[in-house]
Amino acid sequence: MAHYLISYLDGESETVTAANLEPSGGQYIAWTGDGSATAYIPAANVRSIVCQDDQQVTD
Repeated sequence: MAHYLISYLDGESETVTAANLEPSGGQYIAWTGDGSATAYIPAANVRSIVCQDDQQVTD
């Protein structure tokens, strides 16, 4: 899984750990390796999404 740094329009940010992050309609969905959704992020609030690494996360 990878770490994604998500920056929001209000200046806040958060890191999401997911196997994949993809757009779907008006949101982004973060997926785990088993196909479960871990986060639903409204696209209208997002300034940027940066994949910080694509190495296996062990925490």
